[in-house]
Formats: sequence, structure tokens, C-alpha cells
Amino acid sequence: MCADRMRSIIIAIILGLSMGMLGSDMLKYAFIVQIILITALLIDGFLGFCPIRSVLSAILPKCEDR
Repeated sequence: MCADRMRSIIIAIILGLSMGMLGSDMLKYAFIVQIILITALLIDGFLGFCPIRSVLSAILPKCEDR
């Protein structure tokens, strides 16, 4: 498993948890999770900095290094 694939898996899990919160009438928390995730993805897109990727790169190899 490489860092970028694990990052995608983590984002998918966060989206799933957010959908679960919507299903259990936790609308406020689901909205907060979505705003945080959208902000993180926008920062990653514009600046190229992703804290999740930085932490995972220290633990897991990069996908090119395999």
C-alpha cells in the first residue's frame, strides 16, 4: 500500500462517515465534516500541501518508489 492510495481510502472513509451522520440525523456534524474535507481538498488543489499525505509519506512509501 502506498501513501496516495491510502489517502484516497481515508478520504472515502471520511465521506462514508459523513453520509452515515446524515442518515442518523446528525446534520450539523456531517456539515462540519464536509466543510473540513472540502477545505482540505481545496488547499491541496491550490497549494499542493496535504497534511494527510505528509503524515502518510513518513509512514508508507510513495507510489513511485514501489
